[in-house]
Amino acid sequence: MSKFSIAFVTPEERNQLRHRILDASDQDAALRKFFSEEVQGFYSEDDQGFYYFKEDFFDKTSGCGNIINIDQQLS
Repeated sequence: MSKFSIAFVTPEERNQLRHRILDASDQDAALRKFFSEEVQGFYSEDDQGFYYFKEDFFDKTSGCGNIINIDQQLS
């Protein structure tokens, strides 16, 4: 298992930043776990909602999330 640091800015007025360090087999699994545990209510809870959530991490113009593989940073 790898460790991932995930930070995401929600559209809420208060407590906008959500941050977690998660163990997961890969980046996609870490994002899916964060999606199901931290951002319910901001996206539909299906594959389409996850697609839009994931897109928010990798869109260079309006990305509101960040994921770092901690194990790679420590090597």
